[in-house]
Amino acid sequence: MTKSDIPRKKADQFTYLLHGLAILLLGFALTPMVLFIRWTWRLTASAHEAERALVFSFSLAAGYFIFGASLLLCCVAARHLFRFKCVPGRHSLYSKEALKWMGYNLLILVANSAFLDVLRLSPFQTLFYRLMGARLGAGVRINTGGLADLEMLEIGDGAVIGGGVALICHALAREVLYLEPTRIGKWAAIGMGSVIMPGCQVGDGAVIPPLSYLPPGTQVPPKGRWGRAEGPPAL
Repeated sequence: MTKSDIPRKKADQFTYLLHGLAILLLGFALTPMVLFIRWTWRLTASAHEAERALVFSFSLAAGYFIFGASLLLCCVAARHLFRFKCVPGRHSLYSKEALKWMGYNLLILVANSAFLDVLRLSPFQTLFYRLMGARLGAGVRINTGGLADLEMLEIGDGAVIGGGVALICHALAREVLYLEPTRIGKWAAIGMGSVIMPGCQVGDGAVIPPLSYLPPGTQVPPKGRWGRAEGPPAL
């Protein structure tokens, strides 16, 4: 530990506070949904039971998207309110930089798990990622919820990220957190199930076949193909 590190006990307490933050985010996001469902239920008070059941069912479905939109807004607001961010470099697991990184990725994890997984390939997904600091080009298609460290992630125009891809900019070893930007070039294609580690640079038009593993710092040249797999990447 360095002099600037936070005592381990306080760092552990911070993780408990993050759990509390997740509860607050979900609670605030659920409130508009509950109010909407309650309003529709009262609105149909004089309707037939079957009609009320039908309206209630549709209000639940619509309410879920109200919840999701509210949750995304809450996560973006929390990022700025608490100044969560990713700072490139090597940091002790008990440093302030590491704790800010934990808070930042908590927001992404909550959003992905509770809502964004149903918005794959949607412009709402890319909009949220941009609001969280990701640099995404035009026409990017993302078919995975496995993105993290969005502030350090750059994906060029027209790139395709296949289903189940883990695209991360961090690694952890011996209580040291490594944070390094990762770049996916224009019109690159990342096949499903691939794992892209921190510091990787995938050139414009490059192809990463399905189930590939790119170790930290890997450089794939423009229009290159990782490994020897043939055929287009599966999405």
